[in-house]
Amino acid sequence: MRILFFDEKICDGCAEIMHEGEDIVVCPECGTPQHRECYNKNNACVNAHLHAEGFDWREANPVPEAVAPSSAEENNSAPVMFNTENGIPDIPLPVFNAESVVIDGKTVSSETEFNGVKIKDAVTYIQMNAGRYLKKFIKNEHKKNFLSWNWGAFFFSPAWFFYRKLYKAGAIFLCLVVAATIAVAPYMSIIEESYTALEPMLEEFRAATEAFAESQTEATETAVRAIADSIVAETRKVLPYILAVDTLTFLLPCTVAAIIANNLYRKKMLEDIRIARRATSDQNILKYSLIRRGGVSLFAAFAAFMAESYLPSIIMSVVNNFIY
Repeated sequence: MRILFFDEKICDGCAEIMHEGEDIVVCPECGTPQHRECYNKNNACVNAHLHAEGFDWREANPVPEAVAPSSAEENNSAPVMFNTENGIPDIPLPVFNAESVVIDGKTVSSETEFNGVKIKDAVTYIQMNAGRYLKKFIKNEHKKNFLSWNWGAFFFSPAWFFYRKLYKAGAIFLCLVVAATIAVAPYMSIIEESYTALEPMLEEFRAATEAFAESQTEATETAVRAIADSIVAETRKVLPYILAVDTLTFLLPCTVAAIIANNLYRKKMLEDIRIARRATSDQNILKYSLIRRGGVSLFAAFAAFMAESYLPSIIMSVVNNFIY
C-alpha cells in the first residue's frame, strides 16, 4: 500500500484544506484526493465530470510518496483511504501546495489575484473555512458590495471577532455590549420583579383550572378568567422591558456585527497579507507569517465570552460598593 503526502492540499469537493489525520479517499482513475464525505455526497469522484477528457490530478499536483507496510492487498477498483499518521517521514510540508482551488464549481488558479493578493495567500491566512470566505470575498468584489451576512458573528458576537483575531473590532463590540447590559440593569430588575409576581399567579391559575375541571360552575370559571386576566396584564406590562433588553444587548449589536463582520475580516486579511509580503521574499517565512497573523484563536474567543458574561456584574458591583 502507498501512503501519499496530501496534507495541506485543497479538496476539490469543498475547497477546504485537507489536514493530517482526516478521512481522505483517492480516486483510482484520476488520482484526485478528497474528503470521504465529499466523495459520498455523489458516490463518485468530485472530478468525475473531467474523466472523459483524460483529466489526471497527479500531473498538475506532483505528490511525494512513501512506502508503508500493509497486511491488506491493494484494491485498485475503489478509492483508497489513507492516514498520514502512519508511514510518513517527519518532514516539513508547505502550507499551500495546490495548483488550483474550486470556487462555485469553477477551478481557479491559486496564483489568481483578487484585491491585489493571491488566492493561495488568502487560503493560508484564513485556514478554517477558507473556501466559504473566499467565495464571499470574490463574489462581493465582483458586485462591488462588501457588505454581507455572517451568522457566526450574529450568534457569537463579540467572541467571533476575537476568534478571527479582529481584536480592535472585538474590543469595541465587547464594550458596547457591556455598556448596554449595564444600561438596561434597571429594566432587568423590573423583569425579575415581574417574574416573581407571576409565580404565585401561575400556581393560582393551575389550582383554579383543576377546580374548574372538577366542578364546571360559574364561580370556578370566573376565578379562572380573573387569574388569566391578571397574568396577561402582568405579561403585557413587562413585555416592553424584555424587548428593550433583547434589542439593546443582542439584536442591535449582533445585527450590526453580522453585516460588517465579513468586510472587516476581508480588510484585515488583505492588509496583513500585504504587510507580510512587503516584509519578506522568502516563501516559507511568508507562509508561517500568514499562519501566525491569520487563522483562529479559541483562547481569545473564550476570554471574550467570559468577559461578556461576568464583566457587567463585576463593574456594577464595584460601582455599588463605591457609592454605598
